[in-house]
Amino acid sequence: MSFERNFAVWRYDKWMKKSIAGFKYDGRKEYADFYIRHMAGGYGRQLLRYGVTVLVPVPISAKRRRYRGFNQAELLAEGLAKELGIGYAKLIKRVRYTAPLSGLSPAERTRNLCDAFCWNEKEALKWEELPRTVALVDDIFTTGTTLEACTRVLSEHGISSVYGICICIGND
Repeated sequence: MSFERNFAVWRYDKWMKKSIAGFKYDGRKEYADFYIRHMAGGYGRQLLRYGVTVLVPVPISAKRRRYRGFNQAELLAEGLAKELGIGYAKLIKRVRYTAPLSGLSPAERTRNLCDAFCWNEKEALKWEELPRTVALVDDIFTTGTTLEACTRVLSEHGISSVYGICICIGND
């Protein structure tokens, strides 16, 4: 894998599965504050020590955004950036809808995400100088396929170190 390391606050057990489902699918955006507090408290200092200066949310498709009304990773990244006093940038776009990753094998996940992400030039132009070290923010880390696909896009555009931070790590 080309990303440096991923940090996860909790295991994706039955309690967290229910909590994250409420957050993502039932519009419980207020859960974000709780998650952000624990992400910052658990790993904020480490991210800063590793030189992370910008948090980048993992993008979702336009179809999922319409259905949910928001991108949970954006809420987390923006709040965590404020909490840590660092930048926030949507440097990656999702350019095509992909099937949900749950239930797919690692190889199927990789095929599913092939060419699903691209560089967000419009967002990048807002920065006088691009960050060298960033952290991708997502809700669940399972096999690392999404983080790897996003890291590839960031690396192709000069970002030298990519970390990940999420709410939960899956059991797969």
